Amino acid sequence: MPPPTLWDEPAGPRPEGGILFGANLGDPEESILLAQQALASAADFRFVGQSSLWETEPVGGPPGQPWYLNRLGVYLCPADPVRVVRFLLAVEARLGRVRRERWGPRVIDLDLLYLGDAVSTAEEALVPHPRMSQRAFALYPLAEVRPGWIHPASGLSVEELIGRLPAGSGAQVRRRPS
Repeated sequence: MPPPTLWDEPAGPRPEGGILFGANLGDPEESILLAQQALASAADFRFVGQSSLWETEPVGGPPGQPWYLNRLGVYLCPADPVRVVRFLLAVEARLGRVRRERWGPRVIDLDLLYLGDAVSTAEEALVPHPRMSQRAFALYPLAEVRPGWIHPASGLSVEELIGRLPAGSGAQVRRRPS
């Protein structure tokens, strides 16, 4: 018997979603692994692939916080971005995420970067992620697993978006050695 689904949604093709995992408190690698396991155990998400782990200097937030560890996971997801974001927020809460300050340190952060070619202006689930085009820590892992990906709102490829990052505007990003 298949596992129960999280939502009543018509069966059919699921769009590909890019989910960015990030953490800089506790054991970030373990937090990312636990979040990935939560998605793997959900009947409505099917793992497709993932990037390497990327170490990222914090962007914004309080000074002196630890570097982040990031990874992009690619999944076949439910088509409704609001439902996907609500599920990701529930996973964050289950793993101990407490929202204290914007861009502050966190035990886990899950962001829906894209969902197929959907463009959503729902306040609860802006898709594509509204700041992904300015975030090296989102673009480099995306380029690793989905070279040539096209931003559905701007029409620019991930490589073009990386090329448009202003020099010195973002955090340092480096692929973690295997």
